[in-house]
Amino acid sequence: MASFAPPLSVSITEAQLVWLDQRRSHGTLSRSAVLRQVIDAAIAAEMRALAMPGAVLAAAAERR
Repeated sequence: MASFAPPLSVSITEAQLVWLDQRRSHGTLSRSAVLRQVIDAAIAAEMRALAMPGAVLAAAAERR
């Protein structure tokens, strides 16, 4: 089982809340679970992008 960090307090917009609630699988997932899935997907996408040739240079240019 995953080890969880202490809770965070975040503020989101009404539009973000609507988007989040639409992804809760008819209420069977908590908002926190959906946010963890979204973060995991963002991490995976970033890792894939960094694995692509030239991605490191592009990422460095974006941070300037």
